[in-house]
Amino acid sequence: MSKLKSTSAVALIVASLSGNAAVAHPELRSAEPAAGSAATTSPKQIRITFNEAVVPRFSGVEVKDQGGRLIATGKAAVDPANKNVLVVPIGEELPPGAYKVEWHAVSEDTHREKGTYAFSVGR
Repeated sequence: MSKLKSTSAVALIVASLSGNAAVAHPELRSAEPAAGSAATTSPKQIRITFNEAVVPRFSGVEVKDQGGRLIATGKAAVDPANKNVLVVPIGEELPPGAYKVEWHAVSEDTHREKGTYAFSVGR
């Protein structure tokens, strides 16, 4: 009977740990420019705030115009004051139009997430 209790206890511990690991992923909390926003001027950078610290070496964004052309961006970095904020410089002036941001982030515990959002300039 004690072997059954030990096995049950181990199973319960494993189940609870795996449940916590499943929710420990970088989640987008906010972005600048914001999803769905209409900027009046071309942004100089993309700033994405996550719920946990991210590793810039393995995180980044791609910005594409409405025709799917890739916009030049600089090297991803974290904000020195907040490791939850990924900062990616935009390498060119964005003309008026719609843009799609495709982001990927790896948290310090190596979980990877990705997502997309859109914003526009001059509309």
